[in-house]
Amino acid sequence: MNIFKQFIASLYSPKMIASFRHHKIGRAIGYVFLLMFITLIPLAISLGTTIYSFVNQLENHLEENVPDFQIQNGLLTSDETDEPVINEEDGQTIIFDPSGELTQSDISGNYDEAIALLEREAILITNGVTQQPVSYQDLDLNLTKTQAVDMVEAFSGMLPLIISLIIVLMYLFYTASKFIGVTFLALIGFIFKKSVGLPNMTYKHSWVLAAFTVTLPTTIFALVNVTGLNIPFQFGIYWTIAIVMLFQVLRYIPKPKTEE
Repeated sequence: MNIFKQFIASLYSPKMIASFRHHKIGRAIGYVFLLMFITLIPLAISLGTTIYSFVNQLENHLEENVPDFQIQNGLLTSDETDEPVINEEDGQTIIFDPSGELTQSDISGNYDEAIALLEREAILITNGVTQQPVSYQDLDLNLTKTQAVDMVEAFSGMLPLIISLIIVLMYLFYTASKFIGVTFLALIGFIFKKSVGLPNMTYKHSWVLAAFTVTLPTTIFALVNVTGLNIPFQFGIYWTIAIVMLFQVLRYIPKPKTEE
């Protein structure tokens, strides 16, 4: 069977997965690589779109909405304003405050997506979560608005390379994690082989079955993550689905005949 057809069948058919048990281990390993490639596509598209949008909006905000400024000796100053300037557009907020009036506590919890350039530090907020503030003094940063815009433009030109590198690293990390998960799931199947009436099942058979069994939970949570849904106990739910699916698969493996 074509490996892509195996992917589709593995989403819903324990009986079909059971028929894959005699595949060579190399085919199962290749399937895990393919599975992670397919399930990472939505996340990669979402990540790339988000980064492009964020950088483009940042560049536009800097050019059009942020007053001229300079950062020197750890302080943000501006000759155009001495009070906070807050611009909101398309769900993104840029906060500019050379006066020192605003602090991290004034900003945290009030915005979903924001960049705050405060008197002594810069703060990034993503999905309502305030990231670690960056002190200008710690970075030994000396910068003007013109230089900042030039830096963002240069960074924007490198985005295809940067995003590609991030996606490759994500793929390698998630694939390595999946191999660990498959190995552990195969061990569960091997430990309980006698309980399900399969005393002759080898660990190799169990590993091959586990590689196809994780298709359903992996695909489900890939879609959940890309939609941004926050489902509690994802780890436990994933493993519950995987283990239940594995035991359903084992039910379809012919049992050895017992001697009378």
